[in-house]
Amino acid sequence: MSRFIHFVDDQQRDAEVTFSSLNPKPKIRLVLPNGKDPINLRVIKGSAETSADFLCDRLVGPLKSKDDSAELMREIELADYLIKGDPEVDMELHGKYITDSARVYVNPEFKPVFHLKQNELIYNAQRELVEERSPKVVLANISESDMVRWSGRMTPKSELAQKVLFTKKYQVKHINGLTFSFLYDLAKSLDENQALMPVGTGAKGNHPLVMSDGGKPYRAFLEGRVRGKSYCLLMHLTDQELKAPIEKQS
Repeated sequence: MSRFIHFVDDQQRDAEVTFSSLNPKPKIRLVLPNGKDPINLRVIKGSAETSADFLCDRLVGPLKSKDDSAELMREIELADYLIKGDPEVDMELHGKYITDSARVYVNPEFKPVFHLKQNELIYNAQRELVEERSPKVVLANISESDMVRWSGRMTPKSELAQKVLFTKKYQVKHINGLTFSFLYDLAKSLDENQALMPVGTGAKGNHPLVMSDGGKPYRAFLEGRVRGKSYCLLMHLTDQELKAPIEKQS
């Protein structure tokens, strides 16, 4: 389904266009021997009483110390029980089909809990915890009131491929003749320079894009491809940077 986005170019010209996700259907599909499509069903794999932690406490005994070696010994002893029998299989429940289900949160003792407090953990580049806070509600910022601005900077594809990892992409499309020229000119310029252009929100266009309420912020880049009088304008999103590994000092 197409959605609208409001672009402002580096010459302060604006236009509202549409964008949609690219999810091409696979050309190869799985079928049964009779040629019919398979039906996916969900089944019960196990219960709380057949989980590894529960079986360790019941068959091996509670953990006496919190060091890694004690935990490893418990798991080795549990493996012997699994080899000798099938305590991890509940014959009454295992393999039953699931029709309706609801998510239930449990504590370490596998008892349902009803009052939850969610915290957001912030880590630095060294994966050290730097902050623990209540989750912030992030609202979408690609509506008409929050225009997405072109930076006008051309970043070579070869250079950008070594800096970020793209996780999503959308195709940007025109809705009339004027917006066709608006997007075609940009796609042609990007194609000729073999470059991508950063886009963002805010007064300077340097803020990340949030595609939907409660979504993640992404840095966005536009890529253009032209063939004759036709164009393809792609908006790539990334939230991951590529960094060289730290060299070990000898």
